[in-house]
Amino acid sequence: MDMSVFENDKEAMGLPKDGQKITFKWPCEHGWFTNVVDDQKYLTKEQEYTVRKTQLNSSSAYVWLEELEVYDIERDLPFFSIWAFDWEGRTE
Repeated sequence: MDMSVFENDKEAMGLPKDGQKITFKWPCEHGWFTNVVDDQKYLTKEQEYTVRKTQLNSSSAYVWLEELEVYDIERDLPFFSIWAFDWEGRTE
């Protein structure tokens, strides 16, 4: 099972739920993982995507999208910074 220690905090943090629609808004310029920045080339600004899953960490949060094909199964790529997106119910 792929769960972070912060799994139960996702709702309190206002992260979108699996299956929820989110919109790519603000491309991320830096990331702990280079793929988070580089893989934004697969996204279209202002386009809506469907959340496959999210992961909350102590200093980051990531999202995987249903519309994008996984190109690296072992590392489950691509994934993106959740903060590059907007969604209904997002807290500031």
